[in-house]
Amino acid sequence: MLAVWFSQVNGSLRRQDIVLGQLIGFEFLVLISVFAAYGLSFLPTDQVGWLGVIPIILGIRKWFQYRYQTDAAHEEQKVKAKLKRDIQAEKPSSLLHKLFKPEMMAVCLVTISNGAGNLTVYIPLFTEYSVLELAVTVIVFILMTGLWCYLGYQIANLPLIKDKLERYKQILIPIIFIAIGIYVLLESGVLG
Repeated sequence: MLAVWFSQVNGSLRRQDIVLGQLIGFEFLVLISVFAAYGLSFLPTDQVGWLGVIPIILGIRKWFQYRYQTDAAHEEQKVKAKLKRDIQAEKPSSLLHKLFKPEMMAVCLVTISNGAGNLTVYIPLFTEYSVLELAVTVIVFILMTGLWCYLGYQIANLPLIKDKLERYKQILIPIIFIAIGIYVLLESGVLG
């Protein structure tokens, strides 16, 4: 999935948006697991499977974007994105807008929906951990998320894969997003 995200890096989606979205999404899952493990039962962890709807919506949105986008519109979009970046660079932007860019939030939400099934593993596991063990686990998760991002970036930039992703992204990206969403919905059991 990370290779697919990194293959879409352009004027509006930047590498740091992907890495931050991945880190925030994954650490959000860990935080929810810690809260649930230590007795905050108000968290509806049995319903997190519904987050699978998010990648389905993103996949459908991507399909419509690719389907109704002409080459001229694509070039126009690139120019508009560059102008928007230049204008935003000139004006001071709010801290909230910088922290929660829509592109970064999309990565974050897909990460959460894709990893929601892990809550059933993390919650019982974290109840057995001491505070020190939990802190070490969180640090290892952060380091591994960084490693996965690095590997995803490297895979997305392999010439053969980059060429294939660029050539078939109009088909592959929507299918991958929709498939992840369906998988999350089915695997979590919220539909059954």
